[in-house]
Amino acid sequence: MSPFPQKSEGLLLLDIIQISQQLEKDEKFVRQAIRLQKCGTEFNTFMCGCNFIKISKKCNYRICPVCGKIRSIKFYKKFIGVIKKKRIARSIFDRGLRLLTLTIKNQEDLEGGINKLYESFNKLKRREYCKHKLVGGLGVIEIKRGEDGLWNHHIHFIIDSSYLDMKSQKKTGKDSKLVQEWKKCTGDSGILDIKRITSHAGALNYVLKYLTKGIIDLTNEEKALFFKLTFQRRLLFTFGKGEFYNIKQDKERRVCPNCGCPYQYVVPHSEEDELAKAYFSPSPPPRERFYWF
Repeated sequence: MSPFPQKSEGLLLLDIIQISQQLEKDEKFVRQAIRLQKCGTEFNTFMCGCNFIKISKKCNYRICPVCGKIRSIKFYKKFIGVIKKKRIARSIFDRGLRLLTLTIKNQEDLEGGINKLYESFNKLKRREYCKHKLVGGLGVIEIKRGEDGLWNHHIHFIIDSSYLDMKSQKKTGKDSKLVQEWKKCTGDSGILDIKRITSHAGALNYVLKYLTKGIIDLTNEEKALFFKLTFQRRLLFTFGKGEFYNIKQDKERRVCPNCGCPYQYVVPHSEEDELAKAYFSPSPPPRERFYWF
């Protein structure tokens, strides 16, 4: 099931307006409020060898009901190639990819909870038990309201690792080794979970859905608060050795299906911009005038 609720265009627009109105109350975020409210209403112009096209401007904010989905698709394209190169662990003792979720106790301070989650995970990586077991991975922070009204923080990982002890707890009645290590890092929480992976694509989709899953359940006022407290904070990150570091995605250049030329950005108020305005007017001039390559 899609993590994005099915809403009419009118309701989506109403959500955007209400969120931007909440942001405008803080003078530090007036610019971001305007950008959010204008999302999809303005256009950039591009040209190729035979014509012009218009592409709508997006805010690219995670709280935007439209851009949130677009961001997940972009991240999927960015990471799927690397994930597919990794072997899936076929048993609990096998080295390979598996899903890991780390949690801390609910926090009153949203930003402070994010800091604590990062710090606790960085401590876990440096623990002797995990130092050689965790090869690398991809993590997404999920933040949502708990039933007690406090902020609930998780990190959902795809990790490349060797065996991590989660089973001894059933036999000994005591915390397993991994739970013990996580408790030492957080100071008060030993809540975590490990799951098997059945497919590379399914695992990546599962983790990326948490970029928006907790956000869509918030009220518009809480979304504005979430945006301000997490603005320019990384909620998706990679760690480890090899391909998981510095993953870069080559930017896809749009190519005209007619002439095969890549589209180029048209600078406002330039000579090409005047030609574009004429092209999009009710009576555009002949196409021959736009061949300048």
